Amino acid sequence: MDTSPATPPKVIMSDSDATLRLYRTDSYRTEFSAPVAQTRIVKGRPEVRLEQTAFYPTAGGQAFDTGWLGGTAIIEVRENDGGQIWHLCAGEVLEEGLEGRAVKGAIDWARRFDHMQQHTGEHILGQSFFRLERQIAAVNMEGKICTVDLEGEVGWDLAMAAEQMANEAIWAAHPIRAYEIDESEVASVKLRRPPKVSGRIRIVQIGEFDFSACGGTHLRSSAEVGLLKILKLERVRSTETRVFFNCGGRVLPDYRYKHDFVAALALRLSSAPESVPERVSGLLDELTGAKREAAHLRTRLAEEIAAMAPERVVVRQIDDAALLPELAKAFAARPGAIALLGARQGERALLAVACGRGASAKAGDLLKVGLALVEGRGGGKPDLAQGSGTKVENLPAALEAMRAAAA
Repeated sequence: MDTSPATPPKVIMSDSDATLRLYRTDSYRTEFSAPVAQTRIVKGRPEVRLEQTAFYPTAGGQAFDTGWLGGTAIIEVRENDGGQIWHLCAGEVLEEGLEGRAVKGAIDWARRFDHMQQHTGEHILGQSFFRLERQIAAVNMEGKICTVDLEGEVGWDLAMAAEQMANEAIWAAHPIRAYEIDESEVASVKLRRPPKVSGRIRIVQIGEFDFSACGGTHLRSSAEVGLLKILKLERVRSTETRVFFNCGGRVLPDYRYKHDFVAALALRLSSAPESVPERVSGLLDELTGAKREAAHLRTRLAEEIAAMAPERVVVRQIDDAALLPELAKAFAARPGAIALLGARQGERALLAVACGRGASAKAGDLLKVGLALVEGRGGGKPDLAQGSGTKVENLPAALEAMRAAAA
């Protein structure tokens, strides 16, 4: 997963940035009109650059906006190293004579609002962890699940404390405003991370709870985030912890799915929903015990079958594929015996060859004969070899060919 670096090279912001980037002055603006500055074809797809735009390009861990430009769908927005914002069009051609003409743009509001909820929630969560003495090293909000990478180890108890603090800040309905300051004024603002740009610095302030230098799109009130839920923790780069979370409209579908899943499981187990974890844990313990007992019984059954077989060369096609390796081991422990065993497992043919101490053949040599007929692969030692192939219908013929080779 891509992450934005904690300390990228500094970028100089100019006074004209707000004029070019309409989303910085009004994140709720969904329609605008602007002259086309330039058009071009890149890898067979047309791109448009405008004199000013309300489309947000991928930056700071936040994904790009989509929408429409003059009736053409915009499927990606990116900014180059020179600060130019390019809009990738869905079509293969553009209307002639666009440069210099004004076109109307429309933002996909559902996507924009979702991104605003995630980004604002990330600021609030970052401040919550900061107050619990954990600093953000990287952020990514471009996928279906958002992440922040935190310096040091973060346990579940600490994560839940941060989640609670973040949601209390959300429900406090802190007003959110964005404004610019000169870099000389940065020391007067309570930033939890140093700015990644110089010159004019855009500050996103969430009440008195959080101050961040950020160029992204944000909500008017923390209450619009709705809810923030941490989903899981993962250790990364040995010195950091990745926190997976979602906010706002993404939380409800996740809750519905998990609620319906637990309700269905509770019904299946004839249990109250709150008792499902304990009930499932008990069933897993029972299953582990049953598997252990079944393995023990398979071993005893294999030993009995091997002890009762009178033949020097035993050829068997068995119904239980799980018994095959145990049966091969049992015959391998029988001096002088040669066992040629097969079983079907779905769409594959399984083969196992056992040669007891003093046997007249080697297991690996006999296995090769059978594998050639089932078109399979395998290997092993002189006393025990196993393999499988895709030609299930050739399993009986493979066993007979190995019998002939062992004679």
